[in-house]
Amino acid sequence: MSERNVSRRNFVGAAALGAMAMGAAAITGCSGGAAKSKSSEKAASTTSGNAAGDYQNIYSDGVNLMPARKATCPGPRGPVAFESNVDASAIKRDENFDVVVVGAGVGGLIAALKAADMGAKVLLLEKMTRGRGCFECFGAVDAKVQKEAGTQIDRAVLLDEIYRSAYYRIRPDAPRTYVERSGEATDFWQEMLNKGANGFVITPVAEAPATNGFPAMTQFIPSELGFYDSPALPETASVRSGLSGIYVCLEMQDIAKSAYPNNIDMRFSTPAVQLERDSDGRVTGVIARDDNGYFRANASQGVILATGGYDANPEMMEAWTRPEDYANSSWWNPCWGTTGDGHMMGLAVGAQMDPIPHPVMNFRWGTPSSFADFRTWNAVYLGILVNGRGQRFVREDGPFQVVSNAQNAQPAYGKNCWYIFDDGMSEGLEDGGFEEFKSKGWLYEADTAEELAKACGIDPEGLKATLERYAGFFANGRDEDFDRDLTQTAPFTGGKLYAFTTNSNVLATTGGLCIDGNCSVLDVDDAPIPGLFACGNASGSFFAGNYPRHIPGTSIGRAITFGFVAAESAVNGTIGEAPIVDGNAPDLFAYGEGNAVGEDARTEAEALGLWDKYNPIHGSSTDYTDTQLGGNAMSCNNCHEYRAGGETVADNMKWLSE
Repeated sequence: MSERNVSRRNFVGAAALGAMAMGAAAITGCSGGAAKSKSSEKAASTTSGNAAGDYQNIYSDGVNLMPARKATCPGPRGPVAFESNVDASAIKRDENFDVVVVGAGVGGLIAALKAADMGAKVLLLEKMTRGRGCFECFGAVDAKVQKEAGTQIDRAVLLDEIYRSAYYRIRPDAPRTYVERSGEATDFWQEMLNKGANGFVITPVAEAPATNGFPAMTQFIPSELGFYDSPALPETASVRSGLSGIYVCLEMQDIAKSAYPNNIDMRFSTPAVQLERDSDGRVTGVIARDDNGYFRANASQGVILATGGYDANPEMMEAWTRPEDYANSSWWNPCWGTTGDGHMMGLAVGAQMDPIPHPVMNFRWGTPSSFADFRTWNAVYLGILVNGRGQRFVREDGPFQVVSNAQNAQPAYGKNCWYIFDDGMSEGLEDGGFEEFKSKGWLYEADTAEELAKACGIDPEGLKATLERYAGFFANGRDEDFDRDLTQTAPFTGGKLYAFTTNSNVLATTGGLCIDGNCSVLDVDDAPIPGLFACGNASGSFFAGNYPRHIPGTSIGRAITFGFVAAESAVNGTIGEAPIVDGNAPDLFAYGEGNAVGEDARTEAEALGLWDKYNPIHGSSTDYTDTQLGGNAMSCNNCHEYRAGGETVADNMKWLSE
């Protein structure tokens, strides 16, 4: 891996910045002091194709590549800040702080405000021009506003649902921190908002005992909070909470400037490009860049990574997520700064990351160009969703990511799927929707199912049969295919039929650097890396496989909570202990290659009858050769005791074939 002349970099411009290849030296944490290479011109023109390879080789000892069919990610390409090597001679100056926060989204802003409120001198770095933070609501437990409203949340139920939604492939530390500290973090957030001029107020969000019509698998968890009662939100905030996060984050920036002018130094268009460590492995600060070049920002108490996910990094999406989660999706992203900078900076100093593939926060109801158009709300809410064969494939009233996942699982990653509805379900489209969507090729209409299917390119017989079967469900009072709640929708009642094209939306990635309950980033040996913390979508250890939208508010809720806790841990010098793994548990038995099963062994085994470990009923086959049956002949005795003449389940079974 050649070194690079960083003075050649164009930060904002090229996809080349995604490349910054991860050689073994970079992964094991070597930083700074690199000699200038003669190959700098070549490095500056690195293509996005190289970047994909770099993201697939993120570990110095190799990577377990995801065995998935390749697909091209159509998403946005934001400016990547991470750089694997910085020439020491290019660093122009040193600046000293207590805490450095990388990223001015909602998690980073909370972290900066909390650290400053504790008296720390904070540098808040943001590579984009204004920061980011598009969100609606968030989750919390036992915040003051919830207590005042009489809201009661069973912490054990919430924790269990988080664990279960991750298939228990996570440790309890981070979720427990969220559940136990989110109320306190929310109260602090409101205290900060009270310092602003616009009257943002956190209030409970009213929810029905089932989310999106999808029956909850546990009792209802009323943990969602938002900003519905905030008078400052403009009418352009759509459903008032729909884009509130942008305005809330602008308010938080203003509070940082006005309430903590001597504690918070907030800089935009100033990317952090690399972490720095001392000889003991402690993270001591970052190398950043502004108009004057590179500078070193020392952090005596710690660095907090709040850089978000990597949904604006196509090569990283291709390397670390499932192809079905992006291949035929639109993007809903108000900022293209989420390019995985924190992930790569952490990995470069030996951090551990969630296993690949990472979860993606994805929603249904996308259009070919962006997120949902709310003029189609009734059509989507009341209609049915079919694939190219005209067949339903999911209960349409499921949580957004449930429907999205089901659509992405259809052939060609959900291409050629359509919402089918009729005149009685089209309210809202009369507001210019019919004409606009028809002109774009998104909407077709016809008098019959066959005509509609031919118009939009799906199977006519399939759609006709699906509509007839669906009508029968209303007659019988039960959706026998997907158990949709028919009391919350409507049957097709005649008139024109319509087909509206649809695809999934990518909102964010939710896999990141592994953290403990103090929000310290863990190394590959599960020990906290001193001086390094993470929050929001740069952090991991919370989701696995899927973003559980049916649990209210875990995305922004954990960003707020972990930003709050990370700042507290950094300022207080709180750090956990390394795990205890070498106890008295015996080593596993290592199965060797073994010798082939000889004739004597086979004869002895056959005398056991149904207990014969090589008998087909037991799961093997008499067709195997002695060599194929080789290995540890006693392995089955780990769970079975073989004895001649013993009764087995098969002794009492009846065989239809006889």
